[in-house]
Amino acid sequence: MNKTEPYFDEDGTLIIPFECTDHSYKYWKQEGKTMAEILTELGVDEETWSKYTHEKFPGTEEKAPDED
Repeated sequence: MNKTEPYFDEDGTLIIPFECTDHSYKYWKQEGKTMAEILTELGVDEETWSKYTHEKFPGTEEKAPDED
């Protein structure tokens, strides 16, 4: 594994190494991607997604109320 790119450690913590030269992964910087973009790129599951963002998990649709 390339430890200069973002990854998840054994306990599910997102690691963005200081050595990561791609500043787009540094979501706290102006040029950074959103957390949702990073999580999507890393292919996380819905449980991991919910630990890092309140945005809706990709592919989940808002259920419309039943119309009578």
